[in-house]
Amino acid sequence: MKRRIVSISVALLAALSARTGFAATSGTAVSTLATTLNVSVNVQTAVQLTVATGAGGLGTPCTVSAGGGGDFSISLGNVNGLGVGTPSCGGVQAVTASNATYATNYQLTPSYSGFTSSTATLSLTAAAFTHSSTLTLVEGATSASMSAVPASGTTHQIAVATSGTAISRALGVTVSNADGAGAFPGTAGGSGADSSLVTFTMTVP
Repeated sequence: MKRRIVSISVALLAALSARTGFAATSGTAVSTLATTLNVSVNVQTAVQLTVATGAGGLGTPCTVSAGGGGDFSISLGNVNGLGVGTPSCGGVQAVTASNATYATNYQLTPSYSGFTSSTATLSLTAAAFTHSSTLTLVEGATSASMSAVPASGTTHQIAVATSGTAISRALGVTVSNADGAGAFPGTAGGSGADSSLVTFTMTVP
């Protein structure tokens, strides 16, 4: 009987060892067996950028949503070249003899992993509004320090000191109050909808 049990055990061990992905260690006349398993991975760099609704600033911050013509979308609602009326979100930052600037706070959270550098840079570019003579996209650290976002290049940059830390920024639009040939050529008395697609390019050295 003992020989039969031994024969079955040897046969079972041999069968299991022949299976793909199976390995076995064994010992005789011992009460402890040390078996090792080498675990390997391939670590890659990773980057992520989240755009979200801000806090504070002028009025109630405009809502940032997923999708809507880009990875994220935001609407500043009704605007005009005189800065009159009550904005549906955000607020009027400034009114001059030639235009009115609307702004809202928003939030960026750049995250990156696996790089030798702990800092990064965000470069912003913006496709021109269809009616670029009337509308200009502006952005800045605060609504008071916003400047025009260019269509190309790296002149509009945001320094990122730490991965995963939310950055509060301001985004807005400057609306010309020009009439005549320079007016917004909409369908109802020089009014209508328009949009600009902003691209955030994150670079980690």
